[in-house]
Amino acid sequence: MKVQRWEPTDELFHDGEVAVLIRGSVVRLSALSTAIYTLTEQPLDVDELSRELQSRFGVPPDSSTLQKTKDAVAELIRFGILHRV
Repeated sequence: MKVQRWEPTDELFHDGEVAVLIRGSVVRLSALSTAIYTLTEQPLDVDELSRELQSRFGVPPDSSTLQKTKDAVAELIRFGILHRV
């Protein structure tokens, strides 16, 4: 599955996080979600996204990197930050 971020109306980066005005809502993203947001300006496969996140943040202690990436992507889709392409 490939995902891409929706085009924001506005964004503010500060201290490794971003606040995004997107589709009429303001959402503040954590460092991990900010990485996903910046990496998905163009469509990106979730497997490739997972590998990139692992290189930046390491392996999560309680689950696989791929599963944690899928969980984060699902949450960002739910909040209207990402969409499937």
